[in-house]
Amino acid sequence: MNYKHILLTRRLLNVKDMVDNGIKFPSLEGLGVGFWKKLIFIKSQAIAARLITFTILCFLVVASSIAQDDSAKFLDAIYKEENVPPYKLPELLKSFDGKKIKSQVDWESIRRPELMEFFAKNMYGKVPIPSDPIVKTFKVISEDENHLEGLCTRRDILITFSNKFGKVEMPLVLFIPNDNNEGHPAIYWINSKDISNNRFDMENPQRFGETINNAPLKQLMLRGIALISVDYEMLGDRGKSTHDVLDGDIINLYFKPGQKSTADDEWGLIAVWAHAAVSGMDYIVTDKNINPDQVAIMGTSIGGKVALWAAALDQRIGMIISTTSGHGGDALWKRQVGETLDNMLEWLPRWAGRNAAKYYRKIDELPVDQHMLLACLAPRPLYIATATHDLWADQKGQWLGTYHAAPVYKLFNKTVA
Repeated sequence: MNYKHILLTRRLLNVKDMVDNGIKFPSLEGLGVGFWKKLIFIKSQAIAARLITFTILCFLVVASSIAQDDSAKFLDAIYKEENVPPYKLPELLKSFDGKKIKSQVDWESIRRPELMEFFAKNMYGKVPIPSDPIVKTFKVISEDENHLEGLCTRRDILITFSNKFGKVEMPLVLFIPNDNNEGHPAIYWINSKDISNNRFDMENPQRFGETINNAPLKQLMLRGIALISVDYEMLGDRGKSTHDVLDGDIINLYFKPGQKSTADDEWGLIAVWAHAAVSGMDYIVTDKNINPDQVAIMGTSIGGKVALWAAALDQRIGMIISTTSGHGGDALWKRQVGETLDNMLEWLPRWAGRNAAKYYRKIDELPVDQHMLLACLAPRPLYIATATHDLWADQKGQWLGTYHAAPVYKLFNKTVA
């Protein structure tokens, strides 16, 4: 298998050039995405590759990346293949007690549940059970049926989480084509606070049809594709990025009396933000203008990690698009290239669940890796992309994560590149 020919593209910025130069991309039909023809406008492999690239490039925003002022975290990182230490990946199709997984039934009844449980308890952290039940409500706070000169309707939703300890609010926005059709396919873009920061307002006249945060709104609306976004960071602020106490926002609503921080097996910020994405889906599936079976979640950088974990938790999500998510997303931890688990636990300890610290400087003892998370998304179509110079995310590790997830897709009779 050629590293550059898999659906994960090592050089995202040059996909068009690769197509023009005769490099053949795998058929998306083989990944089970026939019903996505309208979503990604597939008329030929070349057009599909160009348009997927165009959509994702327009969505890559500097605002969704994590700006780091602490340059020390990058010291001593491995970036060259010759420095990658020997490692052995845990077997995907063998259960923790040694049973071989040979069928879809084995996967769905044995292997996937135990992997999801491990990731929830030991890596991302599970959603706690609140001492007082959470009440979740949805309210339409505004609707503009003549948005973008009548091309679409903008609908703003306020999602409220409340119990006796307080309430937390999170905005969700939908842009729905005004084409008299119901049940539109949708791209569900996971971002930090772009709604709250008014980055979905329209750009200047020189870039008509594009939002401030570069969403190609006009192009999507003309093709009958809805755009949805949610401000996941409203449920948990990453501002205290080096603080080891995880509290505030929605987290406090789940605390038991006297609790000051999360328990060892409870959620870290990636899981909190994934809960925001899942909560957004709770509204999306009720909106008559959206086809609930054709929602593609998409995220970049930390948003990519969030999108992947949210999609693993919520099988209502029909397709996953992850760009430059790297470690904790699609890249293999055991390669220890770029960002490592040790590095994340030192510099961003609130992102993972507390139990992840059990594997600090013990990465060889970790009985899972990220290819197993990607496999938990099967049989839904998965598109992963990276960038040429994002060594911190480990492009080859992302490709290998995707490659080693393929056996489960094959269990579902999906053709994998």
